[in-house]
Amino acid sequence: MSVRFAAVSAAKKAVKLALLAPATARRTSEPGLYVLIYHRVGAGQGQEMDLPLGTFRQQMEWLSQNAEVVPLADGLDRLSGDPLQRDLVAITFDDGYGDVFTRAWPVLRDLVLPATVFLATGFMEGESAAPIRPGAGDRGEPAAALGWDQVGEMAASGLIAVGSHTHTHRSLDSLSPAEAEEECERSNQVLRSRAGVEPDTFAYPRAVVGNEDVVARRYRWAVAGDGTKNVPGRVEPHRLLRTPVRASDGMFFFRRRLDGIAPLEDRLYDRLRRSSR
Repeated sequence: MSVRFAAVSAAKKAVKLALLAPATARRTSEPGLYVLIYHRVGAGQGQEMDLPLGTFRQQMEWLSQNAEVVPLADGLDRLSGDPLQRDLVAITFDDGYGDVFTRAWPVLRDLVLPATVFLATGFMEGESAAPIRPGAGDRGEPAAALGWDQVGEMAASGLIAVGSHTHTHRSLDSLSPAEAEEECERSNQVLRSRAGVEPDTFAYPRAVVGNEDVVARRYRWAVAGDGTKNVPGRVEPHRLLRTPVRASDGMFFFRRRLDGIAPLEDRLYDRLRRSSR
């Protein structure tokens, strides 16, 4: 871990601790569905989107022992059924990085934990750059894409589902309806031909909702961000809440997120990210 990353991580943990009291006051206690967002695992980038393998394994082991982890589609279906007796957790990965197969998948497989991978098909096909922020690839392993044979192996297990994450990973709020249609259609074409799936779930690039009507015509569900858990009776099917898991969370703040305590710092990070776009 670099000195710079250690300092930044410590500063972010200080922000999380400072916001813990007001966040706890807004805790959501009603049972619902948490949808966790992961990206890379163990790549050594020193970035929030890249969890150390040991931390990822600890989190998955904790989920295996303490939570009801469900396939995303099953969890979403249960939100509209009988009242939930306990929280549900769905695990998701965005973009389609190769270390999802080499590092995350063995952990998920051994613990028999289901997950969904949202694939940016242009990245997968070598037509678009890796959908990470500029500069994130300067340290650690380069951002290589999953191979389609790796996707097939994971999907064949029955544990891993495949969803769309557009083709070029452009934010849909910056596109025209025609451009958004093309992003979704091209993504679906590639997923049909390469993975043999017709995706019914979609993840907005950068977790930013845009062209929702276009997305709603093509997918049953769409996940975004900015929230804790999805609660029955208050579910918007094409702007579902997801919770990003950050490297600075470790285990303490990871468990805090799964206690229904709103991660208020995410809103601060989101504002900073939007202002830099």
